[in-house]
Amino acid sequence: MIPTTIETPGRGGKTVVMLASDFPPSSLPSSIRPRLFASHLARFGWNPIVVTVRPELYECPVDPDNERLVAAEVEVIRTGALPAAVARRFGFGDIGIRSLGRHWRALRDLAARRQIDLVFISVPPCVPMLLGRLALWRLGIPYVLDYQDPWVTDAWWKVPAAERPPKWPLAWAMARLLEPWGVGRAAALTGVSMGATDYAATLQPGVLRAEIPFGAEPAEFAFLRANPRKNGIFNPADGNIHLVYTGVVIPGMYPALRVILQAVRALVEEGETLLRLHFVGTSYGSGHAPKVLPLAAEAGVVAIVTETPDRVPYLDSLQLLLDSSVLLIAGTDEPHYTPSKVFPYALAEKPILALVHQASTASALLRATSGCEAVTFGAEGASPAMVPAVVAHLRMLLRAPVPAVDSAKLAPFTAAAMTGRLADVFNAVVQ
Repeated sequence: MIPTTIETPGRGGKTVVMLASDFPPSSLPSSIRPRLFASHLARFGWNPIVVTVRPELYECPVDPDNERLVAAEVEVIRTGALPAAVARRFGFGDIGIRSLGRHWRALRDLAARRQIDLVFISVPPCVPMLLGRLALWRLGIPYVLDYQDPWVTDAWWKVPAAERPPKWPLAWAMARLLEPWGVGRAAALTGVSMGATDYAATLQPGVLRAEIPFGAEPAEFAFLRANPRKNGIFNPADGNIHLVYTGVVIPGMYPALRVILQAVRALVEEGETLLRLHFVGTSYGSGHAPKVLPLAAEAGVVAIVTETPDRVPYLDSLQLLLDSSVLLIAGTDEPHYTPSKVFPYALAEKPILALVHQASTASALLRATSGCEAVTFGAEGASPAMVPAVVAHLRMLLRAPVPAVDSAKLAPFTAAAMTGRLADVFNAVVQ
């Protein structure tokens, strides 16, 4: 495990129980944020106790090395959960739901034996936020909810029915029913952007809110450079120019992706024959159909595009960043959307082609951390009229020197700095 410098010993400070169904060795994106916070909270006077599940109960990719990224001082309690095979007989597989009962018992037992000052729940998974309300009601412990994504969202209603998750209407109805109760007595709401908590804040007007983006974690890349991994997607030494996108692709990104793919086609027609594009981990689960390849076929560049819909281990995805030539970010028409990949991309020290909403914090964060300028669109969304601008930007990136991370500029955006913001919220709540 990576050692953490402790400025204020956590054992002598306050205690927060972090309910994190997804936690290392899970490789899902939802496991990263709790891990970063847990690894740095002790230096700000907070002793984190993470309540999660045993690794064999995950359906997602599990990577033992992910646990080596957790600070050695973090106390982790692993519980059981309803096996996925059993849960799916009743129509659900969400780890947050499957672990709900065991996590409540673990929290209740902890409160009986130790002084617990606060409960912290990062969503998704979303249903565990109900345990925060239960902790306040039954145990008198305040709770803070942290939003990586909104729970209630109309995004999927904006796409054709055939592209929606099969259980989307049920999931949307459940969110509309449960979120008001979960949020109703929260002591504070934090989120990767203010937009991520906009709807939740309407459920409890006047609640304390804070914007805490994902933070950059240099220790991850230090670990990976010392322990490099095999790239199973492409050969970085084959002489081609590899443009890489890692992470889920949702329908809201399709307009931006179409513009990027059309820009690539224009460059190929100009003579840039070495371009290769790779989209990795584009679906939330496994066994899903490609999402980007049909768009690439529309643009006429399918021959130079590969897509791996299934999730890959987190450290494997970081290795892809290190092996890339240019990194890609596609925004959505939702202003609150701030890709969590901004900071890993910056730490990879590669040119970044980002096409994002002008109101997204992604543009400012990219400029501050990596010096990269994003191509932005407004309320009208990404459109074919933007192709020439993206072509010009990509042409410039292909000839630009590799950007170096400026530690001084990055300092306010590190995972430690963001955890400091979270600790300020915790202190305000308990005071």
